[in-house]
Amino acid sequence: MVVRFKKIYMKNIIKYISETIRPPLLVLFTFFIAGNTMAQNTPLSPQLQQIAGGGSTREWITFEDVTINPRTIFTDYKNGFELSADDEMTIRKVEKDNIGFNHFKYQQYYKNHRVVYGEYIIHQQTDGIVASGNGRLITGLKLGGTASVQEKQALDAALHFMNAGKYLWQNAEMEKELKRQEHNQLATYYPKGELVYAPNNWDATFKPSDYRLAWHFKIYPDASAVMAKDVYVDALTGKVIHYADISMNCSGGSGTTAYNGTQFISTELSGGVYRSHNNCQSTDIYVYNCNRGQASTTFYTDANNSWTATSQQSAVQAQWGAGRVYAYYFAIHNRQSWNGSSGDMIAYNNAVYGNPPTANNACWGCAGNATIFGAGSTTAATDDWNTDDIMGHEFTHGVTQDEAGLVYQNESGALNESFSDIFGEMVESYAEGINDWLVGADRGAIRSFSNPNDYNDPDTYKGTHWYTGTGDHGGVHTNSGVQNHWFYLLSVGGSGTNDKGQSYKVTGIGRFKARDIAYRALTMYLTSSSQYIDARKASLRAAFDLYGQCSQEIISVGDAWHAVGVESQSPVYTINACGIYPLQGTFIQAISTVTAANGCTTTITAGAKVTFTARDRVVLYPGFTAVSGSNFRAYLEPCSSTRYLIPPGEKMSDEEKGIQTPVISRADAIPSADENEITAAVKENVSVAPNPFRGSFMLTINAQKDAKAQVTIYNSFGVRMQQQTGINLKKGANKIPFNTPSLAAGTYMLEVNLGDSRVIKKIIKG
Repeated sequence: MVVRFKKIYMKNIIKYISETIRPPLLVLFTFFIAGNTMAQNTPLSPQLQQIAGGGSTREWITFEDVTINPRTIFTDYKNGFELSADDEMTIRKVEKDNIGFNHFKYQQYYKNHRVVYGEYIIHQQTDGIVASGNGRLITGLKLGGTASVQEKQALDAALHFMNAGKYLWQNAEMEKELKRQEHNQLATYYPKGELVYAPNNWDATFKPSDYRLAWHFKIYPDASAVMAKDVYVDALTGKVIHYADISMNCSGGSGTTAYNGTQFISTELSGGVYRSHNNCQSTDIYVYNCNRGQASTTFYTDANNSWTATSQQSAVQAQWGAGRVYAYYFAIHNRQSWNGSSGDMIAYNNAVYGNPPTANNACWGCAGNATIFGAGSTTAATDDWNTDDIMGHEFTHGVTQDEAGLVYQNESGALNESFSDIFGEMVESYAEGINDWLVGADRGAIRSFSNPNDYNDPDTYKGTHWYTGTGDHGGVHTNSGVQNHWFYLLSVGGSGTNDKGQSYKVTGIGRFKARDIAYRALTMYLTSSSQYIDARKASLRAAFDLYGQCSQEIISVGDAWHAVGVESQSPVYTINACGIYPLQGTFIQAISTVTAANGCTTTITAGAKVTFTARDRVVLYPGFTAVSGSNFRAYLEPCSSTRYLIPPGEKMSDEEKGIQTPVISRADAIPSADENEITAAVKENVSVAPNPFRGSFMLTINAQKDAKAQVTIYNSFGVRMQQQTGINLKKGANKIPFNTPSLAAGTYMLEVNLGDSRVIKKIIKG
């Protein structure tokens, strides 16, 4: 029988009763999982199964101990990703983040045309190891690549669909402004058609049968109640088949206002007067006075740069608030403006826009890559929609547009709105030193993080107040409450029972750590079609990157998602695995315990890839057999809230599922050994000092005889990080120094292999 050994994370003892296993089974730790009914999860092809960790799907895959080139992965494993000869993956951006990871962002093309929502991200660690990938591929397309409908005909259909009357390219002033923004005298809002493959409906299933060859246009209306949209016109029939809003609005409301007091602002001296243009950094900030009208390029002005008049208060508020947004993103996230490349920050202030006109709103994308802030119901300056958190909210839509590109519809749109709410609160916190967990409270709150139900928003996924209609782009403002509440609980903690009747307890990690996790999830892991389940996985991955496996941070991320009902933690169960596990492989995971052959027989056949994992124990009783040539592994995973009981859709017979009974209490559990070590019936004693360590540690091996040893350090995904081979040991104590300059802070597994025995130690780099 072959047992595949990997790293160990030992919180509780794993006991081996079967005498047929030599050496006994070892354990390891990871945290991602396959399968959830909330979104599509594509099973892995046989080729990808060979290089993927347990629980991986094509949408979220963790790579095992294999060398992967992030620039050629989709050619090296083209068949594995089920891409056809007509499919091509093109790198559109490579980003190096603040902890040294490289993120390769791919766009899918089919027959040389972009596939809408076909995006994938490959993540490379600082040591060059490709650890994971996530995204969505639209495979199985069988479509032509030649349009029957010409671009002009398609544009006519798109404009007829928009029915806006007037458009930004017909506004000479806005055209001039765009040319200045982009430093391109040929720039225009006039729509340029692009042939793409797009879905003819939006149900977040991304089936290839739903896709059509289509013309894509970005259309910006002027002075219209119609919001700017991405419009897709079937290139064979000339009919509009899909659209997504570009404009992203803040929900309306009114109330009392507050004032931020006297603040410093930066302006520009021009023509003998000071005007509301901050050009004191690489990013220009423009604040224009719409004078309770449509978007205008009229500056606010002052003769002596002392802006004290009542009529100037709104200008000061907008100018200072936009500056705080810029300062926040630059100081906290090292980001230059909304697009990360010093793009102009434009605020059309004191506006009334749309048809019929509205003053109680704010918008990103209603006038190109710019914000509009409504004038409010009254003429009072402090009634304008330009509070610090609303300013941060709107410019964050620009960040999302540039990074994940979350489509403004249904769940992805709710996430889009939520990230704007989150970073609006963080801008408020940065600018004022505190935040109130309310959206727009300075002028009258419209949403709450701590209790979304107060504003008829849900705090639980598909719970009370969850919106399922077509209004508000599928409830993007309403359903944002779920992630807002997740962020609140992650920051400050909390306990209770959610709308699904599930109890929860979350340990808060503080808003600053929560903020960093959310930003990394948004900018490094999410794509345009991401759903709530993807946001959960992205934040778990971000927490792992920043704080390591089984850190309080990653546990709290999982607990908070459980609290709001997204991939909820299941009850504690013992799962008894019985029967025959054949070639296709099985992944069994339990919150508490997995047993095998407990009152039955369990056989792992040759070639089968089978994984058992649990939080507390994996117990193999007599009657368990893994035959020669099988690929069997088991591991303990203490971070139970970061996983799920059994992946929905797992193909197991009733016999294979075994008996589910409540787990025995900890007092009655199998006795524990040293929680940092499992020995494989060996007499060798292994120690590490110091542990935790910083740059180096001393490994001591007390050998029973002269021998050669191999020492390997693995990360939490089983990836080999460092190795020394051919170490000559003498009988007695052997001291071996280890330097670890390339290892990031976190938890690792150190394996000592002496040929006929192995010892695994958990080591921590601080």
